Parts: sequence; C-alpha cells; structure tokens
Amino acid sequence: MQRNLVLSPSAVVLYGDQEAQAVLRRQRGDCNHRGAFRADPMTRLYPNGLMALLLALTGAPSSPSATDLPEPPFRIDPQQPPGEMVDVGGYRLHIICRGAGPAVILDAGLGGFSLDWMYVQQQLVADARVCAYDRAGYGWSDPGPAPRVTEQIAGELEVLLARAGVPAPYVLVGHSFGGYNMSYFAATHPGEVAGLVLVDASHPDQAERLSAMHAEPGTARGGTLVTFFDPRVIRDHFPEHIWYVMASLMASAKAVRTEQRELTNFTVSAAQVKAAGPLPRVPLVVVSRGRRVWPDTPMGDALEQSWAEMQAELAAGVPGGRQIRAERSGHLVHLEEPGLVAAAVRDVLREACRSRVAVATGPARAGAC
Repeated sequence: MQRNLVLSPSAVVLYGDQEAQAVLRRQRGDCNHRGAFRADPMTRLYPNGLMALLLALTGAPSSPSATDLPEPPFRIDPQQPPGEMVDVGGYRLHIICRGAGPAVILDAGLGGFSLDWMYVQQQLVADARVCAYDRAGYGWSDPGPAPRVTEQIAGELEVLLARAGVPAPYVLVGHSFGGYNMSYFAATHPGEVAGLVLVDASHPDQAERLSAMHAEPGTARGGTLVTFFDPRVIRDHFPEHIWYVMASLMASAKAVRTEQRELTNFTVSAAQVKAAGPLPRVPLVVVSRGRRVWPDTPMGDALEQSWAEMQAELAAGVPGGRQIRAERSGHLVHLEEPGLVAAAVRDVLREACRSRVAVATGPARAGAC
C-alpha cells in the first residue's frame, strides 16, 4: 500500500507566514467566500520529513523494471538545465518546450518540477508544443520572491511564457497544487486559455473540508490537508541515473524551502483561487486517481470519499467538463499512467480546436489548431 507523509503529534500548526499577511490584508476586503480568510489550520512538513524520504529513495534498491524504462529524450544533468533559463524580473525560471503546434503548459504539484512530466511530454510532442517548467525555487529555476502563493506564481508564469515566446491560447495542465495555479491563470486570463486538464488536482475547499475530519479515537492521526507523494514512485518510474538527479534537485536547500513556503501558504493560495472567480467556458478534463492513498480505516474511507467528491466538483466547474478515473494510479497519475494523461490532453486539444474554429479566425484559430 502506498504510504504518505503523515503529521507527527508535535507537528507545528500554521496559517500562512509573515510574508503572506500583506496578501491576506489586501484581499480581505475584496471578497468573502464562506470563511476563506478564517484561520483554518495549515500543516507543515514535520522536521526533516522530505529529506528523510529522499534519502530513503536514493538508498533503496532499484526497482526490477527500472532498467527497462525509456531513456529521456534529452541530456539530464543537475548542473545543466535541459531547457531555457528565462529572466522574469531579476531571477530566472527554467522552461523546456518540445514539439510544434498549439501550446500545452505543464505545472507540477508541491515539491515537483519539470522532469515529472517527461513521459507525458514525450507522448505529446507530435500533437503540440509542450512546455514543462520549474516554478521558482524548484528544479533548475532560481528562488523567487515572497510570498510563494498562487497569485505570485501565475504572474511569474505569464511573464515566463511571454519572454520565452510561447503564444496563447494555452491548454493548461496542472497536477495537485499545480491545479490551483492553472485554475487561477485560466480564471484571470480567460482570453488566453483554450482548455484545461486537472490531474488529481487540489480543490479550493480541501483544507477546510479535510481538516474538519477529526482523528480516529485512540490514534494520533488526523486528516492531512495535502496529499503528499511517495518518492518511491519516482524511483520506480525513471531510470536510476534520472531519479538520482531528481532526488538531488528535490533535496536542495532552495527546493525544500520553496516547498515549505508553498505549503505554509496553501490556504492563502486556495483563497486566491476562490477569489479569481469561475473558470472560462473551455474544454475541461479532470483526471482523478483510482487507487487509495489514505489508510484502510474508517477515517481513511472518509478522506477518500471527500477527495472523490471534490474531484467530481472540479469536473463540474465548467459546463461539459468531464472526469476520468485513473484506476491504476495513486496521486502521481502522470507518472503511473502518463498515457492516460496524454490522451486527456489530446481530447482537450481536439475540443479546443473545434470550438476555436467555430468562433475565431486568424492567429487565435491558428494557435488553437
């Protein structure tokens, strides 16, 4: 059974950090979304949790099938980014684009980065110009300014795409926390978005709804607010030399600090997604995990049920939106079933092309199809 990071009884309970308070004060008067700015508890990774798991990953024996995994289509070196480094305002973000055609933009979950999408990207290069990027502080990107919240991240992405010469309209693909960023971008830039694919993505109410579930009597475990990945999934889905590079990048001081900052401000980002308003009426596919990640207990059952309900709600966010269940996958659907994610992106590309052809001409039509 897949295991997740769980909170120790001594875990610190936080809501935002000092750098996010200005964001909260500014936005407090802008909207009131059912207590979006109430100090709901936000959990932090327990000390050394990420590092301990990464050490376990690098110290574990290789999966029997690891030698059969496909090699990457480009050279991977922790010191040499495989893509382009783009200045977005005094610091640089890494983006790697492959293929030609309409633009597909890929954003990873908490702690993830561009290499997470390697196999999805490879399967789509014949269909689109597919761009995976590293949020500030992850992978090869420089650390970014505070606060590390969705509004800031989406603003950086807008500058990155413009300066990297990636024209709209975009099909946006977001995994987990990356779903916040892509949903926010879509809601605030509706004219630049042709479609949306959410991969086991976070729901704006998940901190509220999951934290409301109390621990089972006699146990120290409660409902975690964020679904963390099992790093062993990385080990099992990449050749050995690749996951060593991934582990070293994920365990870097800047990446660990960035993940802590994003996690600390998770509820701030959720509030920003709510405040951004509805998604544009573009093709939407939600790809949800089919394999449970919480314990096989009554509390785990309740958490799984709540997650399933929130995934269905995400799919209902746009008329005609639909949901696909990845039966063989846990939270890292894009690693465990990359073909399914790629197929969902192709479906959205086709739907976006049909709708754009019907209503647009010139550059917008060419960009979508």
